Amino acid sequence: MKRSASENIWLVIKYVLLIGFTILCIYPLIWLLLASFKTNAELYTNTWGLPEQWSMTNYVNAVVKGGVFRYFGNSVIIAVSAVLVTVILATMASYAITRMHWKLANLTHSIFLLGMMIPIYALVIPLFSIFKGMGLLDTHLAVIIPQIAVGFPMAIFIICGFMRSIPTELEEAAIIDGCTVFQCFFKIILPIAKSSVVTVAVVQFINVWNDLLLPRIFLTDSSKMTLPVGLTNFQAMYSTDYVGMIAAVIITIIPSIVVYILLHKQIMEGMVAGAVKG
Repeated sequence: MKRSASENIWLVIKYVLLIGFTILCIYPLIWLLLASFKTNAELYTNTWGLPEQWSMTNYVNAVVKGGVFRYFGNSVIIAVSAVLVTVILATMASYAITRMHWKLANLTHSIFLLGMMIPIYALVIPLFSIFKGMGLLDTHLAVIIPQIAVGFPMAIFIICGFMRSIPTELEEAAIIDGCTVFQCFFKIILPIAKSSVVTVAVVQFINVWNDLLLPRIFLTDSSKMTLPVGLTNFQAMYSTDYVGMIAAVIITIIPSIVVYILLHKQIMEGMVAGAVKG
């Protein structure tokens, strides 16, 4: 079907806006990448241009002097642990809420969702007191447990929204064939709800990976710090190694970008299902 002149104009405007928005999002990443190969002096004298000499010195300093890999390992431990526990508990709880018939299912769902209204900043002082009494301060558990609690309501919201859209006839047919509740969950519901589970895992991973508040408060041993906290080591009292910090930032954001690029389709499907079908 041939488009009219006005439709073609609007189409061009849409593409121009989309291209402009894309450039607006990508350019800061490109600028960071270019700046990571400059010296501190060149960062001021040649802020927007290409590096005069492409050098890996900043990355070497970030790894050797800044200890980025040590912080990287700590971030991996905390993020992976928080994601695994959140996904496992949220999928099981969502299955019980949406697929099993019991009186308090809706009330339980509402109570979980109330957690989305509580900011993490309001929990810092009580959590600090509790962890101090339990002897968990300066351990990875002091960061992992709050991250699970904060991410759990969002996970319930997304996964429940998706599971409600799955026809009950699938489970009924499976039960007639002799499947147990656990078999229905693992072999039927979980594979179908994969996109919502991936969405929860990716969103939780990015939130935990980029978090600065909890590790900064609950961890004091530098060997247990995460990447966002480790970036502050590039700032001294009278000077700051900006290019070294930028190189460390590039290393920090790579996992989030890679995960999102690989799983963006499942993320979009899960978010739409959780927001519209639920």
